[in-house]
Amino acid sequence: MDGATNVRGSLLGIVLKPPVGGVIQQSIKTVKLTNNEAEYEAMIAGLELAKGLGAEVIKAKCDSLLMVSQVNRNYEAREDKMQRYLDKIQVTLHRFKEWTLVHVPREQNGEADALANLGSSAEEEDLLPGAVV
Repeated sequence: MDGATNVRGSLLGIVLKPPVGGVIQQSIKTVKLTNNEAEYEAMIAGLELAKGLGAEVIKAKCDSLLMVSQVNRNYEAREDKMQRYLDKIQVTLHRFKEWTLVHVPREQNGEADALANLGSSAEEEDLLPGAVV
């Protein structure tokens, strides 16, 4: 997963690769978020999508070292808002039988990064209401 933010708003990129079958790609336009908030929102949306599709074991990859370190309890979330995001992710992760979250360099997160940036150049009026980009 990946989150992107610019002057036009924020976008979340999610790529799910089930053990059998194709690839599910989703790009979600959201209200303006900070970069860290966008990363957390992408993770939450990806976990919810995976759980909704019946996943019981998940291996998540993200290029945000801060978020990965906070979720894996290597770093402490110091801001209240980041702690609330972290709490929500922890609750969601406990719905899976097994989970892993690993940090990957940005260049190895190309699919999700492309999805997160897909709509960042689109004007709001170019998007259909409620459309998933």
